[in-house]
Amino acid sequence: MIEQLYENALDTKNQVSIFILIMVVYGLLEFIYLLLARKSYRNREYGQLALNFVISIGLIVTLGRFVGVLVFANWGSQYAPFISGLTWYWFIYAFLIYEFWYWIQHYMGHKVRLFWCIHSTHHAPKSMSMMVGFEHNFLEALIYFPFFFGFLPALFGVNPVFLVIINMIDVVWGSFLHINNDILKNGRYGFLGRFLQTPSHHRAHHGQNIKYMDTNFNSITLFWDWVFGTVQPLDDKEPVKYGITREVDTGNIIDMQYGDFKLLFRDVYHAPGLKNKLLYLIMPPGWSHTGDKSQLVSELKKQLS
Repeated sequence: MIEQLYENALDTKNQVSIFILIMVVYGLLEFIYLLLARKSYRNREYGQLALNFVISIGLIVTLGRFVGVLVFANWGSQYAPFISGLTWYWFIYAFLIYEFWYWIQHYMGHKVRLFWCIHSTHHAPKSMSMMVGFEHNFLEALIYFPFFFGFLPALFGVNPVFLVIINMIDVVWGSFLHINNDILKNGRYGFLGRFLQTPSHHRAHHGQNIKYMDTNFNSITLFWDWVFGTVQPLDDKEPVKYGITREVDTGNIIDMQYGDFKLLFRDVYHAPGLKNKLLYLIMPPGWSHTGDKSQLVSELKKQLS
């Protein structure tokens, strides 16, 4: 049975892979446009993002996520109490379960420091473009995503075929949430913005503004953000300040990929006792065993100046 599901998932992948190609082609065209028409994008950050993609880091991460979800979904289905059928009502169930685990992993990616070290790579750029959509830490794409998008939904009975389909929709829709605001200024998608994530929502999500921080966690719809109270529309009166609160050399792939790990390991090393060392791994970014929040406060004050 598992072998048959695996074959069906591969067939599904072949049918929808054209959308990945469209996404990649658009990302390259957007980069060329910004490079030629907007001198402000001729900087080390955008050059690094483009270089990462050219040397296939972004593409490998995207494809690695897909393959990982497929493998983990089939693994999880072996332990599931049931496996759903391939009907429209089971698809609705699959979609809700997938988005639930998406919200959970994304929330943890912001609220658990170890996971933030993995996720912060995606938030480090100080601009927004399709290239940012491809910018992820390897651990996030190859292990973290497959576990939450493949294994756990399958454990809840979601058919692996549905997980492949929804994951492909998520990759395409989620990537286009990163459309540069010079190309799509409003990004609200009209009435669709009432129930779907839009570039406008995601621009707020990428903001380090206090108002926007830790909001809009889902990738396709707003459903679980409404349920958990994390929806935050973009306020035209408060422009988004992209990036994260620490100073990042966005033209340096090592700093973008591993800079937060370095700071975490430093704090763990200097923390007294095993309990405090473990707490640094699981507490939110900015937590200190001394209770001192001065560093976090000073970082937040920078954005207000």
